[in-house]
Amino acid sequence: MKKIVLLIALGIFAFSFDVAAQTTSTTTTVAPVDTLVLKQYVGKYKLKDAPIEDLIVTLQDGKLMGEAVGQGSAQLAPTTQTDIYDVVGYDGKVEFIRNESKIVVKIKLSIQGNSMEGEKQQ
Repeated sequence: MKKIVLLIALGIFAFSFDVAAQTTSTTTTVAPVDTLVLKQYVGKYKLKDAPIEDLIVTLQDGKLMGEAVGQGSAQLAPTTQTDIYDVVGYDGKVEFIRNESKIVVKIKLSIQGNSMEGEKQQ
């Protein structure tokens, strides 16, 4: 009887440990972003002194997308920091820079060890 109770207790412990390990290892922090906020970033950015001439930011199915003309596109995933997004699949970050009126006017792209800046075209 003691062996059965011990086996049941070990089984419950092992199961709860396995469930806890699965939930903590697969959780990532992604900040939810309002579509109205995302629309502020949409536009064409002219990059200076960069291998990429233009970066086009669009909104597709509620997700922010960045396309480096001639280089391909990637999703821009929100982070916990305001105006900073991860470039999914490219190990990069995009920071949207606002002026004193809180309007997005520039972009800073940091990707694969390179940093580029560009101004938003109207």
